[in-house]
Amino acid sequence: MRPTTNNLLSFIGKIAVVTGAGAGIGRAIALRLAGAGATVAVLDKDEQQARQTLEAITQAGGTGCSWSADVGNGPAVTNIFQEIAVTFGRVDILVNNAGIYPVAPIDELSDELLDKVFAVNLRGALYCLREAGRQMQGGGVIINISSIDSLRPSAPGLGAYGASKAALNALTRSAAVEYGPRGIRVNAILPGVIVTEGTSIMPDEARQFYASRTPLGRNGVPDDIAGAVLLLASPLACFVTGQTLIVDGGFTING
Repeated sequence: MRPTTNNLLSFIGKIAVVTGAGAGIGRAIALRLAGAGATVAVLDKDEQQARQTLEAITQAGGTGCSWSADVGNGPAVTNIFQEIAVTFGRVDILVNNAGIYPVAPIDELSDELLDKVFAVNLRGALYCLREAGRQMQGGGVIINISSIDSLRPSAPGLGAYGASKAALNALTRSAAVEYGPRGIRVNAILPGVIVTEGTSIMPDEARQFYASRTPLGRNGVPDDIAGAVLLLASPLACFVTGQTLIVDGGFTING
């Protein structure tokens, strides 16, 4: 008998790690994976927010654990994944969601800020990808949360952010080539404008502008990205690797 679509979107028995899962897109991803049956390791630099996500998971009947982690710190990432290995035995799914997007014109971009952006958005993803890959037994899935800014600037002042995400796309493709023979699929999701706590500082007129330029007529919400993660992590995408999936309501095709 062929498995049903519901079976293919079930993650019962899977161990998923989500970084930057304390709020926004990361929390939505963690909740969606847990709701589909996965046991979720919630990682976030903010320990309180990580615990709040875990509480939301357990209150909904899911399972998991939370850790406070600065993904830009290589030794700290290694230690966290060692603890994950002791707790759960392996990793099946990694979602590299942690990221920062400070706004700074290129002329005012300091070395310190540039290093910080790349430490979190690129090196952090690489550290987690490397550690998770070592634990994936008989295959696995890695999903990097990139941005449409990796393809084209959505606003001035995001040069460092866009460059770090473009590098993340390149890392995605390289990892797909290297990890493919081990049965590990590596893809990236490129969100458009997503309404989160982090984007709440965006002026109303800017949000309205982006929504007006989006064929679907609205800005995104975190669950839009969580749904795409569920798809790419599932067997429905079993022959998809090294790809960058744009999830922006059509914004990038509208000029």
